[in-house]
Amino acid sequence: MNYLMLSALYDTVDKSVGPTLAAIFFLLMCIELIYVMAKYLGSSDK
Repeated sequence: MNYLMLSALYDTVDKSVGPTLAAIFFLLMCIELIYVMAKYLGSSDK
């Protein structure tokens, strides 16, 4: 069963590398944008 799941995951990533990478980079950019907004908009320097 474990081999079947890993094989399915490998086939999904192997057959569609472009969309998978685009989704991963989009997710990382969203996380980075939220981090930067929280860091610079949440801080109050007086």
